Amino acid sequence: MPSSPRLASLSDIPAIIDAFFDAFHDHPLTLRAFIPRTEQVDAYWSQALNAEVQDPNAHYLIITDGPERVLAFGKWRQPLTSTSPPIPPLPSWPEGADVAFVEEVFGAIEKKHKEIMGDRPHWYLEILGVRKEFQGKGLGKQLLQWGLSRADDAGAEAFLAASPAGAPMYKKYGFDLLETMEIDDGRRIESFMLRPAKKIQA
Repeated sequence: MPSSPRLASLSDIPAIIDAFFDAFHDHPLTLRAFIPRTEQVDAYWSQALNAEVQDPNAHYLIITDGPERVLAFGKWRQPLTSTSPPIPPLPSWPEGADVAFVEEVFGAIEKKHKEIMGDRPHWYLEILGVRKEFQGKGLGKQLLQWGLSRADDAGAEAFLAASPAGAPMYKKYGFDLLETMEIDDGRRIESFMLRPAKKIQA
């Protein structure tokens, strides 16, 4: 039986990596940077997740059905301030990755993020993935609601870049579509979505 969302620990990293490849095996970034899945690719993810799980600005959440398998995962970044520690840099891309492609895509998404949000405080859902066999069973919704409840408590906006499959769920939870961007020569669309801040009750 799936657990409730909890913060990931370093011991969860191998299971998160397995869940990532199950959830995103056909994503253009996965295909161009992380396939075939080699020891070097796993080492990249292990190093990246080690930093992200310990990042004080972020909340890396998982849902499991036991100690060995992660069913769903998501990363929320809380609003940054002038005193926030710097965001951990990504490791070097694994050998064989299409570096020009992945850096162009990540760079374009980050540029659009900054254009839309500027310096406004907001919660940012950087990634949300669910194993294929568990999609449509409400696990992604739990991870989404975890961050939205905190954004609402703070009276802050929430922002994300959604896949075509994920955008309808986000719309149900109050996100508005602002812009779209084609990647991989138009074979995939990224949808930039914003959820307005909720007024804090006095």
